[in-house]
Amino acid sequence: MTLANAHALFCGLKSEPSYLANLAIDELERKGLMDARRQIRSALKDAAKAMTFSDDYWQDSHTRQIMARNHATIQIKFMTQGSFAYKTLNAPAQKPNQEIDLDDGMYVPVHFLSNGEPALAAKGLFRFVEQTLLPLCRDNGWTLDISKENCVRVKLWPGAHVDIPIYSVPQDQFEEIVEAIALESVNFADSMRGMARDAKPKLKRLPTDKIMLAQRDGTWIQSDPKQLHDWVMARVERYGPVYQRLCRFFKGWRDFEWAKPRLSSICIMCAVDEALRRMNGYPTDQRDDELIMNVAKLLPEIFDGTIPNPVIKDLCLNSWDDDVKAEILAKVRAFRDEVVTALEHTGDARIVVETFRRKFGDRIRYRPDAVKINSKIEAIRKAPAATVAAPVIIPSTSG
Repeated sequence: MTLANAHALFCGLKSEPSYLANLAIDELERKGLMDARRQIRSALKDAAKAMTFSDDYWQDSHTRQIMARNHATIQIKFMTQGSFAYKTLNAPAQKPNQEIDLDDGMYVPVHFLSNGEPALAAKGLFRFVEQTLLPLCRDNGWTLDISKENCVRVKLWPGAHVDIPIYSVPQDQFEEIVEAIALESVNFADSMRGMARDAKPKLKRLPTDKIMLAQRDGTWIQSDPKQLHDWVMARVERYGPVYQRLCRFFKGWRDFEWAKPRLSSICIMCAVDEALRRMNGYPTDQRDDELIMNVAKLLPEIFDGTIPNPVIKDLCLNSWDDDVKAEILAKVRAFRDEVVTALEHTGDARIVVETFRRKFGDRIRYRPDAVKINSKIEAIRKAPAATVAAPVIIPSTSG
């Protein structure tokens, strides 16, 4: 128990939006993203048959082995990934430097060549997506961004874009991808309702090395975004929706601190998971402010160590340059110190609110009346007992 209780500022205000509500994107923007995703998917699906009749989209070694214009019929599917799928998407804190991002992966079934690469050419697929979407962008006033190495980006309006990464999957296993996509929303809804793990639909996972991500330079790399999605959902099952809230709160802090942060969202999500594991318990929904403080107490040590990618074990998420690391550690230590002081030591509701507004911005409402101040005696009585080292006993020979 802390001296101050500021939980309501984060997700408990009644007469006006709390911080969590203010992090949500505008409903018109959400509808705009959904409409753009629908139009983009429809255009690409309708145009996919063109790949069957053109050598431009296939690797030369493949076209030499078959009769001209005798390629397999192409059917594509899409799966939304990233923060939109994880339910951790925040509205930008600093526009126009920060944008709403929707990642919509395009999956293309194809047979693989003897060298282990897809028969479709990576450059050809980028060209197909860009040529297909260019007229759509002109009609809607969107902009096609062709500078990204591993996706095609459609800039919808200032502050929002859709990224389309392009994946190839084995032709004979494509139906399993279709099934996974069909059950994606069902599985997520089940996890939110707390359905028992054994009661959920079981899917056979495709071998990760058979899902390849196209690169603009023409190469393919192994990449299975479903692995990361499953890792995030496993955290939600373990900790509950509070895990998503904590990730959103710390992402909101990051976006308020840096216009163009080097601290990635997945790094934050892994750090929050590590902090909750070290706390040796399951967080409750009653004190988000205290959870923020307790996680913040552990973050300097976590960020100063090594944070591995949860699905690519040899990839480090916090391999920053020394100056970047020093800046991140300085800010997270300052965050920890100010939040601890506000909740555990001040006993002044105005100072508590002002502290959180300095750290999260004015999306924290100025509502000192929503902060509960406990008596110091009560706070001390209910606080966990401190572990005190046993005194050292020095043997004496004096009489």
